[in-house]
Amino acid sequence: MNEKLYFYANMTKPNASDVLLKALDAGEQAGFECYAFETGAEMYARSAEEPPKCIVTIGGDGTILRTAAHQLNGKNAVSVPILGIDLGKVGFYNEVGIDDFPPALQRLKNDDFYIETKTTLNCTIHTGESFTCLNDFLVFKNSFSSVTHIEESIDGVDIGTVRGDGIVISSAAGSTGYSISAGGPVVAPNLDVILLTPICPHSLTSRPIVASFDSIIKVKVLSECFLSGDGIQLMTLPTGMELSVTRSPQKVQFIRLGERNVFALIREKLA
Repeated sequence: MNEKLYFYANMTKPNASDVLLKALDAGEQAGFECYAFETGAEMYARSAEEPPKCIVTIGGDGTILRTAAHQLNGKNAVSVPILGIDLGKVGFYNEVGIDDFPPALQRLKNDDFYIETKTTLNCTIHTGESFTCLNDFLVFKNSFSSVTHIEESIDGVDIGTVRGDGIVISSAAGSTGYSISAGGPVVAPNLDVILLTPICPHSLTSRPIVASFDSIIKVKVLSECFLSGDGIQLMTLPTGMELSVTRSPQKVQFIRLGERNVFALIREKLA
């Protein structure tokens, strides 16, 4: 039986429809059974019953993050490696362009690739809700003109109050996302850490902090805020709400065709 490929495209991107058709044709020409899905939820529901060789995303990093969110937060979703075709402007997670997709399929067919595994974060609200993300959780003020106050602690040790627009709590993989734009550090790919990066702090002493990946990060909002995970708004946090961020046992896997230099990618993508 032919191996399966599942495709998920961000159809809001220019030319996404044409690229999807080209990718499906290339997959079939390479001998794969190819299926395109309109939603990530539908795709992972099918994956739980019939796991594919990999999931092919068409879009930017946001498309991959939304795809991963369905795996990390869906019921009975299985971990399937992701191969990204880049249509975005940054594309840290994507591996190939559409012109490089046919030779990539031959390498996929011959198992001539390796799997890159990314660790993830879990956020538990003290009322019981729980979410998992690949890149970062964002706690942000609820209005344009306000200043939010957020208490933080690491493993029970008080590290102070952030006064500003909010904070980004990110994984090592997420260090090149919102965190780096807010002034956070770049993390070498062989490290597993949790980053706490303040956003537009109203104090020169409020600086990014790097914590062990085994740490328990606790946050208490002293004014109403929004919580999002990987760019998806999750809920409103009323004044006094507390949450905890810890390592998650779940992983996200990516198909890689060669060694990646994250520092060269940053110079290339963010120049």
